[in-house]
Amino acid sequence: MKDVLERALESLSREKREEALTHVSYANEMGSPVNNERLEFLGDAVLHLAVGSILYERYPSLSEGDLTRMRASLVSGATLAKIALEGGLGDLVNLGKGESASGGRRRPRVLGSALEAVIGAVFLECGWEAAFNLVKDIFAGKIHDSVPVDPKTRIQEIVQRVPGSTLEYRVVDSSGPDHRRVFTVACVVNGKEVSTGTGFSKKEAEERAAEAYLRTLTET
Repeated sequence: MKDVLERALESLSREKREEALTHVSYANEMGSPVNNERLEFLGDAVLHLAVGSILYERYPSLSEGDLTRMRASLVSGATLAKIALEGGLGDLVNLGKGESASGGRRRPRVLGSALEAVIGAVFLECGWEAAFNLVKDIFAGKIHDSVPVDPKTRIQEIVQRVPGSTLEYRVVDSSGPDHRRVFTVACVVNGKEVSTGTGFSKKEAEERAAEAYLRTLTET
């Protein structure tokens, strides 16, 4: 993470880098009107759009509500502070003496704000593509750590890694009275049945089939 943020900072002009790393406490001590609050505001908007775009493309079957919850988890203050701490931003931020003495370099609000300010600065000076790629690099490998993903979505993601691959769920059996129907569904990848699952609805049976296939992938 440190190298990702170092590259981002190196891409900025000296003036914009200093602005992104200047906390309001330091600006007040120096009598300067320049601090990172405006860049934080912009970076927050860019971050939400970039993460939303990544999740939208990665999880085509998820509902708006699920996507919203996933994005909220990823862009939470706690997550951003952890990323900023890993990237060493706490050591780089310009803090006032009082803020620094009271542990500001490890304070989640200070860290998260600095990270958003850096993203905002990259967007301003380097454009959307650079800012989007920065967000992708920041969250690489963290989505599954931060957000539980349902089995069907996970299977879909795995299958889509191979271009041209197909995934479908087929009802292979149903039994019982109409008010208590039991469905058996097969998970079919590239035309081959890889697992089955049963449930009192087709959706439940599909989830069980996906879980069964995931177990086989984990065990191999």
